[in-house]
Amino acid sequence: MSETRGRWLWVVATVLAAGQWLTVPAYGQGGASAGMITELKVDRGRVEVRSAGAQEWRKAGPLLALRAGDTVRVTDEAMVVILLSGGRGSVKVSRTNSPFVVAAAQPGESKAQKAMSLLESSLGFLAASPKEEPRATLSTRGGPKPPVILSPRNGPVLPDSLTFEWLGSRFSRYTVRIVGPKGAVVEKKDLTGARFDYPADAPPLTAGVRYTIQVVSGNHPVQQAWFEILDPSRAQAIRQDVKELEQAMGPAVSPNTLAALRAGFLARNGLVHDARLTLIAALAKDPDEPTLHQLLGKIYEAAGLREQAAEAFDEARFLMTGPTKQ
Repeated sequence: MSETRGRWLWVVATVLAAGQWLTVPAYGQGGASAGMITELKVDRGRVEVRSAGAQEWRKAGPLLALRAGDTVRVTDEAMVVILLSGGRGSVKVSRTNSPFVVAAAQPGESKAQKAMSLLESSLGFLAASPKEEPRATLSTRGGPKPPVILSPRNGPVLPDSLTFEWLGSRFSRYTVRIVGPKGAVVEKKDLTGARFDYPADAPPLTAGVRYTIQVVSGNHPVQQAWFEILDPSRAQAIRQDVKELEQAMGPAVSPNTLAALRAGFLARNGLVHDARLTLIAALAKDPDEPTLHQLLGKIYEAAGLREQAAEAFDEARFLMTGPTKQ
């Protein structure tokens, strides 16, 4: 086996396993995937799918695997983006080009394109039995709550993503410490907001060493979580794999689709912090994409933040209803 082929098999196997992060609705039928819904906006319309050979239409959902011959239709102001297998890029379906029939990938694909086909097929397969999602609960009034560290939270991070975020009252002031094996490396007091970027003039942190972020507010107990900077060679390998994977998607793939797949890849490699940053950046540009909220919920769930996960899942469900329910 050549080095290039072996490397791609590793990339594909890694991203295939990322399907558990994507929580694709069960497809329910066999057959190789020819496409996947990666973006979906209902607005004042409907998005529906009819399986090849079937008569009935069913409601579509984010990250739904599609087979050759399946038909997707949208009405009114709705739209959907379908990632096509075989490195064929993506297609946006709106009322003007609906219905859209998913075609099979042509033979003679390159190795990278075959990797994409395997990726899409496995994402649909792995999503057949999604876990039950947490539901948001009504909050009750009470005293001020301690801050909640969002990220990084007990995991590795890429060297260039040292941004720390927590959830807390906007009226509070915080003390943030970065603590290493020999004590505090950085301490900042009287901070407002809920974000702290590691200072450029602070002592550099060592890869492979476990550090702790501590957030202190008022009389609350110290909140803390550990993180570890990825080894430079491993970090470079991750970046290269992401680059090659994105290239295999084809040049016409939309930014939200790339963000979703990039986040799944990073999360599967244990880089939950960086996966979250990817989704947050994408949501800043498009806050109404339910797929991105769905994935963010999975990221929070993986980090043990069930309350934040439930809120993200609820937002995805809300966006799927549109101004009027499908």
